[in-house]
Amino acid sequence: MSEIFKKLGYDEKSEKKILCSHAMNRYSKETLEKLVINTFNFFKNYGYTDEQIVQMTTTLPSLFNYADETLSKRFKLLDKLGFPLNEVLKMTMILPQLLTISDDYILEKYDLFEGYGYSKKNIHDMALLVPSIFSNSIDSLNKKRNFFKNLGFDEKGVNKISLKMPSIYSHSVEALQENYDYLRSKGYDAERIKHMILRKPEIIVMNINTLESKRKIFLSFGYNDDEINYLMGINPALYTLSIQNILDKFKYFVDKGYTKEETRFIMLKLPNIFSYSKDGLDEKIEVLSQNGLEAEILNRPSYLMQGALLSYARMEFLKENNIVLNHKAFNYLMMSSKDFEKRFGVSNDEIKERYSVK
Repeated sequence: MSEIFKKLGYDEKSEKKILCSHAMNRYSKETLEKLVINTFNFFKNYGYTDEQIVQMTTTLPSLFNYADETLSKRFKLLDKLGFPLNEVLKMTMILPQLLTISDDYILEKYDLFEGYGYSKKNIHDMALLVPSIFSNSIDSLNKKRNFFKNLGFDEKGVNKISLKMPSIYSHSVEALQENYDYLRSKGYDAERIKHMILRKPEIIVMNINTLESKRKIFLSFGYNDDEINYLMGINPALYTLSIQNILDKFKYFVDKGYTKEETRFIMLKLPNIFSYSKDGLDEKIEVLSQNGLEAEILNRPSYLMQGALLSYARMEFLKENNIVLNHKAFNYLMMSSKDFEKRFGVSNDEIKERYSVK
């Protein structure tokens, strides 16, 4: 192993990749050492650590070929566009090529995104997460947008999706189409898929095997394909949760004493329940449990959507007004704010202030 590479922290695999690269295999040992040392010093002056420089130059050996002046221009331009040095460092660790494309090419993409209707902050936030939006060709970017427009999204809709998931610009149209075809093959219609993409754009870029693995978990719970489509159609975040998270939430209700069938029912009636924390569910269930109404959850699982503080306050109000805590009282507990105030003359804010948790 060359002494200079060893001294700077490269391993043999990294050294071999650099030396065999088209960018470096034509240099003599002396020239190569000068380039490596010069490049190392350049990036250290900008605040990169030795490990970061090793990683970046191993990923893109052609960085050794660029003059300091050329690389410095990229830093100046990105700073001018609103990216301070610490952000440029993060972006170039994700995409070292950002330093090797021309100023004009970056500005061309910046203008393009403004033309799409993004604000400067939008562009900044997307590029910070996915710097490749500056390196992709205009044709490639337009193809990604046209894919979503062909699904029925307007310009604002495409912007909304990409702001949530900028990486849609990094995936090929073929990959996006493959995910769309997968969802169609599972029985979702076009409108439902649009809704799901708006809620969770990740589903259109996730690995299909990962999507399928989440469905298999729900099949193991006893749901059929139509029920799974309903659950995930209402709450597409289920496709993005870890398998362990899903298993733990099912186990949570079983451990609370509900049968597997009852747990399936609760989840089918309230697909968003997987997004609720266990502590939050504990608080809501405890309010009912202390008042002998826990079984009512099976009649109205939507109760679990209501905030624990409001549930507690309404329950205390009902008790103070000598209302028998039965099925009818549970319905009072679940009333809309407007209906509750109309019946009892007290608003949600007033009742929560009057009966705060002690």
